Amino acid sequence: MKEFLEKTLRQNVSMKETEYLNDKLPLVFRGRYTFFRVETNGLSWIAIQPKSDVGLVMLRKDRAKIEKLAGLNCAILLDKTTFYIKKKLIEEGIPFVLKDRQVYLPFIGLLLSNENERDIAPVHLISYLTQKLIFVAIYEKWNGVTVSEAAVRLEVSKMSVSRCFDEIEYLNVDIMCMKGKSRAITIPTDIKKLWDDIRPVLRSPVIARYELQENIHLCKKAGISALCEYSLLSDNEYPTYAVTKKEIAGVGVKKMKQAHLGDEIQCVVLELGYFIDFENRAVEDPMSVALSLTEAEKQEERVNISIDEMMEEYVW
Repeated sequence: MKEFLEKTLRQNVSMKETEYLNDKLPLVFRGRYTFFRVETNGLSWIAIQPKSDVGLVMLRKDRAKIEKLAGLNCAILLDKTTFYIKKKLIEEGIPFVLKDRQVYLPFIGLLLSNENERDIAPVHLISYLTQKLIFVAIYEKWNGVTVSEAAVRLEVSKMSVSRCFDEIEYLNVDIMCMKGKSRAITIPTDIKKLWDDIRPVLRSPVIARYELQENIHLCKKAGISALCEYSLLSDNEYPTYAVTKKEIAGVGVKKMKQAHLGDEIQCVVLELGYFIDFENRAVEDPMSVALSLTEAEKQEERVNISIDEMMEEYVW
């Protein structure tokens, strides 16, 4: 962080870890932050660096308290953050340094300095391609895979993958790194924690569900039928098939007779936004299966047990 500040401010920076505030603050602050005494061009100030993820409300409140007790300006040092938190910090005039990316120190006259900062459009819902990219990266355990390399692996354009990288960055999915001057994807070793962290931004890959009066015998399985392929769960009396948005017109599902209340269902077809042919089995991939199941299906204990077994064996 010191080197980044010196490069951005174009001056020598004195930055030393300090404990002089420990006696003035509650004990919990010691476990939450590392404190630094910083001097830039003769001006002394305090910097706090969270030791783990700290929410915006707590950051705002803690910084104000530390600034008042120290009698000095206080800035927040961040290794990473969300675009929302960064935007709110700027709006509220709260000084911060985002490592290797951005400096906002209004008390020394530096209102905004960007380093490797991209103008990324807001993302309100993760795209199917971005979700597919993340899942493929997890299954293949990508390490330093750049835009160009990812485009080859997914067989899409570099422009499309670049947009996926933008979404990943905006949504703060913690798999982004730098490889030289290029952005790259590296999957952490603790995949279960990654899944828990990103679960709130993921979406069901199911665009539409068709319950048909005729079994059309498609080759790809999805939903409950796919879960049964990965576990000891017994399937429904009818199979559940997968068809992508690009394939559905050719299959003609929308023109077929759908089962109404009281009719016997012969098969279910899930129209999916993407399909990952996991281990060349023509079966929807495990993480997408977990997201494809209906709320009614997940109410059954045996289904939840099977999901856990599937994730344990094929993902973690």
